[in-house]
Amino acid sequence: AYLSGFMKQDRLLPVVTLVVYFDAKEWSGPMSLHEMFGEQDARILALVPDYKINLIAPASIKDSDFDKFQTSLKEVLSFIKYSQDADKLGEVVKADEGFRHLGRAEVDVLNACVGAKLEMEKGEEAINVCLALEEMKRRAAEKAVEKATEKERIAAEENRISTLLKNIRNLMEKAGWSAEYSMDVLDVSEGDRKTLQPLIR
Repeated sequence: AYLSGFMKQDRLLPVVTLVVYFDAKEWSGPMSLHEMFGEQDARILALVPDYKINLIAPASIKDSDFDKFQTSLKEVLSFIKYSQDADKLGEVVKADEGFRHLGRAEVDVLNACVGAKLEMEKGEEAINVCLALEEMKRRAAEKAVEKATEKERIAAEENRISTLLKNIRNLMEKAGWSAEYSMDVLDVSEGDRKTLQPLIR
């Protein structure tokens, strides 16, 4: 006898479904179909088959378990796990040979999932992530210096204008001169006059 073409002696092959969570955060969603039902009568749930997911979430993987992966998924998941901790990420990348030649597909996943900002040249098929991270640190340090230099320049300019304004006010108060004449005496440039005029009262 058979049902819908399935013979009594026929057998099915089991299929294992894996859910891979490409995020550095802990998984906070349900882990089974029953959990998605919310509060239900236990008698009803007993009659409804449950379906549990087999979850792979980087945050839940122990460091010693990453070696169980036989593909570049190992590097991708370990990078994701420590993507929010620059120091630990640097250690992990240096210790794993796989990061010395990570492929374009893996880099695309990291850039899309955790904003890794790893750059690959056109036509390049693999990169050394360790060197790429060092280059990113170098660029970040240069930007920080540029920002600091710009802040110093702005502060110096504000200080110069403030001193000039103080000198003009002193002349106006002690010598009784007008703002325009005080600026003439101090040889204030046209650009500085435009900046100072709204400030002089």
